[in-house]
Amino acid sequence: MIVLLLEEKGMVAFSKNLKDFSKVCFCLVLLTSVLLLAACSAGTQSQSCPENVLIYANLNERGSNREAIDEFNRTHEDVQIEVRDYLDEEGKEDKTRLLAEIIAGKGPDIIDMGYDKDAFTTIMPYRRMAQAGYLEDLWPYVENDPELGRDALLEAPLKAAEVDGGLYIAFRAVRINTLVGAESVVGDRTSWTLEELMEAFASMPPDSTILDYLFSRSSVFTYIACMCLDDYVDWETGECNFDSEGFRTLVEFVASFPEKSPFDQIDGSDFKAVMELNREAAERRLSGKQMLEAAMLGKLEELLYLDLEFGGKAACVGYPVGDGSVGSSFFIAGRSLAISSTCRNKEAAWDFIRQTYLPTGKREPLGPIPINLKDYEMSKNCRKAVEREDGFGLGVKFEPRSATAEEEQRYENLINSIDKIDLCDKTVFDLVEECLGPYFAGDKTLDETVEMIQNRVGLYISESQ
Repeated sequence: MIVLLLEEKGMVAFSKNLKDFSKVCFCLVLLTSVLLLAACSAGTQSQSCPENVLIYANLNERGSNREAIDEFNRTHEDVQIEVRDYLDEEGKEDKTRLLAEIIAGKGPDIIDMGYDKDAFTTIMPYRRMAQAGYLEDLWPYVENDPELGRDALLEAPLKAAEVDGGLYIAFRAVRINTLVGAESVVGDRTSWTLEELMEAFASMPPDSTILDYLFSRSSVFTYIACMCLDDYVDWETGECNFDSEGFRTLVEFVASFPEKSPFDQIDGSDFKAVMELNREAAERRLSGKQMLEAAMLGKLEELLYLDLEFGGKAACVGYPVGDGSVGSSFFIAGRSLAISSTCRNKEAAWDFIRQTYLPTGKREPLGPIPINLKDYEMSKNCRKAVEREDGFGLGVKFEPRSATAEEEQRYENLINSIDKIDLCDKTVFDLVEECLGPYFAGDKTLDETVEMIQNRVGLYISESQ
């Protein structure tokens, strides 16, 4: 990971468990849950709640946004928000129960869509829920809000989150999931094919790597799959298209990385060993032995720091794609909320959710990209009070300075070029990852793997409709 991310999160290590194929029977589980709900006594929580109470569905293991809820309840005497946790006995998210209640018409009013840290996506199947009519379109509320309107918000991330022209999810900020390299090596572009990537890599010194040598197949799959798997699924028609050239390109790219990371060979609790691996990775990057950096890019200053790391202008070329589309995507930073289409007081629910879009007034040079334009403009070029260093004593320092007009335009062009957001269905993600295991192990051909993915994901889609 880039130094920027290491500074925020320490180390990044991926540990992913393959999920059982029983998820294909997801709809049957939902049906059973619905029947159980119907068999319960008439006094379910959603039915027995007073009309002046809104139910907030929490899927977050760390709890709901208690501060925002308490503030809303203090300032609204006519309606109150109550939190209902959708967690299992182990404190993990229980989306099956929540979906069952929604399908049965007994769902909550406000939904915390949850966040899966292993896949950079929401717990709830956002696009499927929107197309099925379970979520409320937020665009009319934004447009009619006296303090907002479309012109008050950063358009590109919200357009990327649209489903058939409607916006059904609210979030405060995003980051950019991309691959970054020296423009002198990868070219001045925001998209490329796998063949073009390999051509650029051929110009690198011996013993070079495409990405950080700490990356494994699992981590690369997570970064690239979460932004594009939705492209191969049509929830409206029930069809999937994993036998396309674009998906085959994705699989071949992931297969080019090692099965295990050097992190897998050490004790993760050994801080010294972890830092030594990170230092070695940083040294390889700064010495020109690594072509690309997997970046979770935030504010403008982070792009300028990447210029410094690569010894010149850095190009956010993104992941290889086969259809000519932009190879970068947005992913949501922080909570994401939705209003149920069956919400009993939608205006009150919007009055709570709109806080997500209002300006915070904070001037922050680092961190995610704000959706509110006032916050975006305020922090786009905010000088930091202290120098930033690489964290490993390797001599890379960033002295705070104002960005040039050209650098600001380059940053905005990147944001406006992106039309994808990491909101893929987590069950599809798990099924595809599971099917790829035998191919990576050499037990199945690419054709056999693609056919298996088509069948399994296709069955899941048909049973989910």
